[in-house]
Amino acid sequence: MAFSALVTLLNLVLCLVVGTRLLRTGLGRDRGPELALAVYFLASAFLSTVCQGLAYGGLVDPSIALPDRASRIVLGLGVLGMAAGGSAVCVFTWLSFRPHAAWARWTAGAGSLLALGGFAFEALHEGFAITLNPGPGHWVAWAGRTAPVFWVAVESFRYWAQLRRRLHIGLADPVLVNRFLLWGTWSAATLVNLGADLIARLLYRALAGPTTEVVMEVIEPVVIGTMAVTMVLGVVSATTLFLTFFPTAGYRRWIESRAARPAN
Repeated sequence: MAFSALVTLLNLVLCLVVGTRLLRTGLGRDRGPELALAVYFLASAFLSTVCQGLAYGGLVDPSIALPDRASRIVLGLGVLGMAAGGSAVCVFTWLSFRPHAAWARWTAGAGSLLALGGFAFEALHEGFAITLNPGPGHWVAWAGRTAPVFWVAVESFRYWAQLRRRLHIGLADPVLVNRFLLWGTWSAATLVNLGADLIARLLYRALAGPTTEVVMEVIEPVVIGTMAVTMVLGVVSATTLFLTFFPTAGYRRWIESRAARPAN
């Protein structure tokens, strides 16, 4: 539990630092992709994570549960942050990987509409109630924040594969090529982490049945298992995110030395 909390805290601090850095870069240079990515890290990766921790903590430990009205406000703020982040990821992916493709522009618009519309649907349909069996509004909002991360993961790995082919003939910088691998891996870890919500809820429902009450002997192992998975993903996320934006000199030398080795 303590190590999981440490990993979460590390990711929060890292996302805050990266988001602030991107915001400063985006505002200073009027760069759309950086500004969009800053919104994701500050609103979704940082703010919404804090809000969800506060809102859902009472499911495991009733002594720290927020009053109903407060929990709805906090969770609503978190869902709004994830919706804004999902929309921002769509814009970032379009501008960074497919800036001249009409279909990508329309996809970014559709993804943004799904992310923000999902927030509105959940707000009107369920009101951000803390429940183990959420309604359709929750899952529309979940799809709105998950689909954009899937898109950026696919585009990152695709671009990495293209650059890797160029690297073999000396037409690409090895550190840059590796950066897209790191970014794709971070995106994939984030995607699996988002899927953990769906898997955990389905597992709880399968074990506890259709009850809306918290069955502690069922929810505890589900939460512990989910925390173990998200802890591993959190380590992967923190490592790849740090090396993407703050690659150390030693890491750069290692990447360059690997690229310089002759292929067997």
